This record gives sequence, C-alpha cells and structure tokens, in this order.
Amino acid sequence: MRKNRLGRGYVLVVMLLLVQLAVFAGTPEQVASKTGLDQDLFATLNVQVNGAKLGVFIVAVTERALHSKVSAKLMETLRPYVGRNVLYVNPTVEDVVSSFPFDPGGFRVSQDGVPDFVPIPADWVEISDGFLSGKFVMNPGGASYGSGSEGLLIMDGHIDITKPFTVSYAGQSATFAIKKAYVPPAPSTTGALASSPAQPPVDVPLPAQVTDLQDALMTGEFTAERMASLFSLPQELVQTLDITMRSSELRLLLVLLRDPVRDASFSNDLLTSINPLIGTGAVMVWAISPTGSAFTPWSFFIQQNGTNYVFFSDASFVELTPGFLRAKEVPAGQVVAGVIRLQKGVDSSVEFKVFYGTNSVTFNAQ
Repeated sequence: MRKNRLGRGYVLVVMLLLVQLAVFAGTPEQVASKTGLDQDLFATLNVQVNGAKLGVFIVAVTERALHSKVSAKLMETLRPYVGRNVLYVNPTVEDVVSSFPFDPGGFRVSQDGVPDFVPIPADWVEISDGFLSGKFVMNPGGASYGSGSEGLLIMDGHIDITKPFTVSYAGQSATFAIKKAYVPPAPSTTGALASSPAQPPVDVPLPAQVTDLQDALMTGEFTAERMASLFSLPQELVQTLDITMRSSELRLLLVLLRDPVRDASFSNDLLTSINPLIGTGAVMVWAISPTGSAFTPWSFFIQQNGTNYVFFSDASFVELTPGFLRAKEVPAGQVVAGVIRLQKGVDSSVEFKVFYGTNSVTFNAQ
C-alpha cells in the first residue's frame, strides 16, 4: 500500500500565495504570469458546495512545472513524481475554515482508448496533513487568501499525461493537452528531431578537492567581480547567484568554460578534470551554503532567443563532487560542484541565460 503522507503542514507553492487570483479571479494568462506555469500545465475547476465556492487548482507534475515559482521545499517533494503521470491538486475556499466537504474520491480522469480512472485513497499522497479527510488550513499568505489543502494524484499506468486527458470533479471538467518540451534538432541533413541525449556521455576524473578558497566563498561579498578576481578569471566568464529561501542561503558560482579558464588559479586536479569540457559549451557550477540549503542541479535550465531548454538526461551534467547529479541539498559549509553541458540547440558564443528556478544570470562572452 502506498504511503499516503509526505509531511505535516502546508508545504505551499510560492505561486499559491496568489491562490485567490488563480482559483477565483484570474484569466489563464494572468495565472500563468503570476505563477510562472505554462498554460497547458494547469486548470481550475470552480464548484459550488453548500452555497460556497470551491476552487480546485490542478497542475500536471512535469519537469516544466518545476521551473515555475515553486518553493524549494515543494520542488523537493514533487521531483520524484515527474514521469509518473501525477497531478498536484489544491482545493481552496475564500474563507478561513478548518474543514470543508471536499472529497478526493469524487475525481474522475478520462482519456481516449483507456477506461476512466476513478482514484481510491491509495492513489493519493497527502502533502498537507488531512487532505483525504477534508481538513483545510489557512493559506500562509494570510487570512485574506482563504484556506485549503494539497495532495498528489498518482495515476502511473492508468493515464498518460503526455496525451490529452480530462479531469472531472462535481460536474465540472477541464481538458489537458500538454505540449511536448522543446527538443533541439539533431545534426543531420534530414532535419529530424533528436531523440538522443543533448550531449554524449563523458567521464572525467573527480578532483581531490574543488577549491582551496572555500572559506572565501562562504563569507564576504559574493559577487561576480570578487569571484573573478579570486580565481584570476575574465569577469565575463563568471556569474553569481545569492538566493535566500526563508532561513537558508544558497550561493551559486557559475563559470563559462572557455580557453582562459586554463590559466585560472584552480588546483591542478580540478583543471585536469574540467579540461576536456573547456570550449565545448559548458558551465561549471559550485553550490555553496553557509547555512545549509536545498539544492538540485535539475532546477537549472537555459534560455536563449526566447526558447527554454530544459534538462532530461544525466549526460547533461558532469560531477566534480560525488553525488552532484542526485543532490537534494548543500550541507552547511560544504561545496557541491559539477558542470552543466549546454544543449546542442544553444550557441554559447551568443548571449544566453542560465536559470535556477526563477533566478537567472546572463552570459554574453563574445
């Protein structure tokens, strides 16, 4: 039997701080703008229950959904369910209530060619405690945002969310038609779309240590200018992100691997490790946290000329510290490091952005 509880409390997607807009007032365009979700990934069902309006906000859990305005905590919760045909379900009411007659058993999911999927309790995972029994809690944004709960509907092999499907509840329904993610063209004369990984796998030796300047990274001003000076790098090859999430701080140092990196003041073993990747279209990443912080390399994506390039393959990353690929956190005072290998559709000689969640830096090294 599936474990049906992930934890206590209201995990909260950052986008749902504006939940009343999403559920009761906003157009799809407004909701997409506020939440960072593509319009094909979400739907809202508005239902009258005993004279009160219940809004049910539904999101298809895909890799693209994780690149919206999702809190690090919820991202960690949702990531294991990508690829399992999962729906995030958030029922909400405008008033602050401790419970509401919301029945997860009232859902039905239909799709051409397969029997309708009517979930049983074992098909649900509670995010907020009491989701299955109708327990609601006040939205952390305050009483003016109403109250609700959160859960996951695990459909696995019953429904394929890459094909159109319809979700129904209490006489209301919404149809999802999720678009395929962008796949860069393969280098061939036919112009066919590539189905292989964005980059062929590559192995490099793990350096004994990432940097001798770890303490300098933890304290003091964390800017691209200071980091470039510390490592004797051209400033246009260096970018930094300093992300504060509640009581934690995550520092990301990003270095575009071009020829001048060979003369940087890195240790010899680190230079040996990254040498095969220099000039191939790659960005070295060091994740550092003075406090300890959630972190996963799968939250990175690339944007160039208005197109988002997301990562699907392990071959898109190279580890410089053990476990970088599957990292879920950066322990306090430690460095987690690896290399992002840019997709074949990205030209690293032209301006591009590296996003971590909703935060980004721009490289423009001609």
